[in-house]
Amino acid sequence: MIRKELHLDEKVISALEVEAKRQNRSLKNYLEFLAIEQAKKLEVPSKEYTDMMDDLLNKFDNNEIEFSSIEEVMNRNGISN
Repeated sequence: MIRKELHLDEKVISALEVEAKRQNRSLKNYLEFLAIEQAKKLEVPSKEYTDMMDDLLNKFDNNEIEFSSIEEVMNRNGISN
């Protein structure tokens, strides 16, 4: 685990403390939560995922994918309106 020091404006800290309290978290826990959530959004998809999506897009471009209507899917799965 790495420790970092943050320098934030008092108004920013106050706003974060209010939100942390609203979520029943400590300020430290809330800041860690925010950092983790943001890092997840910045992650690059895995090579396996990008390969799978590239393959799917190639199949789409080559008209190798068959699409079903919603009615066909519902009938196939025993779902009625």
